[in-house]
Amino acid sequence: MKAILISLVHVIAATAVYRYLITGGWLTNHYRLNDPNIVNLALAIFEPIAVMSVIAFWIWRTASLRRLISILFVIQILIGAGFLLFFLFFALTWHPKMM
Repeated sequence: MKAILISLVHVIAATAVYRYLITGGWLTNHYRLNDPNIVNLALAIFEPIAVMSVIAFWIWRTASLRRLISILFVIQILIGAGFLLFFLFFALTWHPKMM
């Protein structure tokens, strides 16, 4: 059951991240592979590794792959928490400009 939950989190998070990257990235207007924004680049590299690890785990079911997807799960949660904190900080400190 734990492996199913971890796999679902990886696939859902990767889908959401790539949706935002394709529609323009987190912090830029248009995402390209040569984008100088390190956040987009790190996400574009990390998410396929996480999904491929999940696929490999469900094919071979080894203990080392289970450990790998568990570690990547923690990293995935930290990435999500980081973006949530960034969004909350922005929402709490943003003041609209008066015209």
